[in-house]
Amino acid sequence: MHKARVIGGAGTGKTRMMLDIAEKALDRPEVAGNPFAIGFSSFTRAARSEAAGRAAAAWGIRQSELETHGWFKTAHSVAYKQLGIQKGEVVGGSKEDDKWVSEALGSDVQCSVDEDGGGVALYIGDPVAASALNYWSFARSMVVPLRQIVEADQSPDAPGADEVIKRIEMYETAKRLEGRTDFTDMLCRFVGVKNYPGSGPEMVTPEGLVPDTVVGWIFDEAQDASRLLDMACQRLLTGDACKWAWAVGDPFQVLYSWAGASSKYFMAWDVGKNQKVMPKSYRCAKPILELGERCLQRLGPDYWDRGIAPADHDGVVEESENFEDDLSDIDPREETLVIARTNRHVTRIAAILDDVGVPFRRVKAKQGSYNRDLGMTALWKLQHGQPATGEEWTQAIDMLPSKTSDGRTWFMRGAKSQWNKGLKDRFDILFPEDLPMVGATEHLRDAIASGSWSGLPDGGVKWASAAKRYGLEYVANPKVKIGTVHSVKGQEATKVIVLSSVGRRIRESEENSQERHDEERRIEYVAVTRAKQKLIVAHDPREKYRMEFPI
Repeated sequence: MHKARVIGGAGTGKTRMMLDIAEKALDRPEVAGNPFAIGFSSFTRAARSEAAGRAAAAWGIRQSELETHGWFKTAHSVAYKQLGIQKGEVVGGSKEDDKWVSEALGSDVQCSVDEDGGGVALYIGDPVAASALNYWSFARSMVVPLRQIVEADQSPDAPGADEVIKRIEMYETAKRLEGRTDFTDMLCRFVGVKNYPGSGPEMVTPEGLVPDTVVGWIFDEAQDASRLLDMACQRLLTGDACKWAWAVGDPFQVLYSWAGASSKYFMAWDVGKNQKVMPKSYRCAKPILELGERCLQRLGPDYWDRGIAPADHDGVVEESENFEDDLSDIDPREETLVIARTNRHVTRIAAILDDVGVPFRRVKAKQGSYNRDLGMTALWKLQHGQPATGEEWTQAIDMLPSKTSDGRTWFMRGAKSQWNKGLKDRFDILFPEDLPMVGATEHLRDAIASGSWSGLPDGGVKWASAAKRYGLEYVANPKVKIGTVHSVKGQEATKVIVLSSVGRRIRESEENSQERHDEERRIEYVAVTRAKQKLIVAHDPREKYRMEFPI
């Protein structure tokens, strides 16, 4: 078994390097050009999807085929497949699942995606029940007793260990009786860990077979592995055909330590001399990379200089005392990323950009945002005598009303149903003269031709105004993106604006915990190193607490 570790800082080309490893492996005799003999596992779906897309394009196969029949999967997806779990068995955070969990615990709880924590699922609701579920997930990820996690929480409102254990025993009993499992269970079963709420973890026989046709594995973002995730990766290497493995990551980009992630597992891989540090950032200009390193230097003895050279292009770092002015000055035709520490601040940024008419999209936008832009695009194109695609018109009729309170009818009776039931198969593209054929009334045709359609869908007036001012391409596919630091990890832009504001809770936690202090330094590093050429660290004079960038 040949094991190797690659350490790559911001913008050093880790993804390209991993694809090069995979492409070279295709030529090896043991792989013989078979892309399904190569495994790629990332700890996020987004990173896995990006790698699968680029690999599929390079190898001339469909991405869906590589993801479905091959082994470009997250560790959870591998466990799901190998354990033979059925969709209805997983407690996955839907409204129906929330209801089931609430009934099991006798308290109202909901599974929420915490964007400040990198999209990791957390439970909210009844304080004791939600805390119990979150403690349980953390204890299983760390492979330690539940009581140890609960008693380590010194928060004044933390529930007692006995009450937490009681709730988790109720939860586990309900799962056992109804044949349910959760995402953490899948990894526990796959690696052979049974964690009992009252006593702690115990090693048992692993369930599910290890993929026995995979010759080599590439593990991306390996610094974000918890102990449980790392154990899952190590088990994958025991397959009959497996001969090599690469672990790729950056110990200074661990952002989820509160959820069990630690670079110590990544750095503990027994690779001997097979370690490579990526030597150059192709993203960050010198002033930007130097600021990022100064953020990390405040880690103290845990910091070490990786000797990464900056990109060849010029760059600048600026500091601003009024972030609202910086947002107002954004040119929508320029690639710009606006970053905040918390989702609350991202929401405020969105409101300001909306007020000043700058088109934008959240980095982790919900599908509705894309559908909305497709629908608006259809109406704009038809207004200007251009054809819309069938997909665009599908979204347009979904957002438009059939009737309005003033008595006007916008679609003929049954038009929407007929379109969705098969009429859309006749229209790859839709011209203005086709509108009567798809049930658009004279009222709607006149509104589209005149541009007054913008008053029908929510936000249509602002959308159309921005399209008129900046051009359709910058509104339909905005170049301005916004998000939390956690959500933009892996993103980059020519210009980046970082809002320095943080909440009181974050400031107090980093002052009281060395672990949280260090995590905030890594968060600062990730934030500033999203920028290629221009970085603006923007302050809000009305906010009391700030990230303290060493500019």
